[in-house]
Amino acid sequence: MEIDKTEQLLNKFDYKFEKKNNQIIVKLDLAQRIIIDFSNPEKIKITDRLVGWNFLTGLIEMSIKNATIYNFIGALVLTIMFVYLDLEYDGINLIFFFLTFILWVILWTTFYLIKAENIKRTLMSWNQ
Repeated sequence: MEIDKTEQLLNKFDYKFEKKNNQIIVKLDLAQRIIIDFSNPEKIKITDRLVGWNFLTGLIEMSIKNATIYNFIGALVLTIMFVYLDLEYDGINLIFFFLTFILWVILWTTFYLIKAENIKRTLMSWNQ
């Protein structure tokens, strides 16, 4: 994989990207970035980031893997809180809110993962 060839292909297909030193940062929709690090010619490193306002972490910048862990911990906290509230206040059924949160996290995690893996696979096939 070569930095010049990758840059030409990204230009050809009208991707928004930024070149910094030996890195290319591809700017995808919905605050997602793919970082291609060419600093080691033997091993090209491709990572992902969620930046700015996104649907998984809000304003906190992190990778998709860390966002999944972050939301899992949030789901555990919500589970404990909702179980406590259901025991304390009979009649309040918070399962709807919990299931909505879980569905939201699963859908957006899947969306971001598919986009990240798709662009990684495309970059790898372009540079073969």
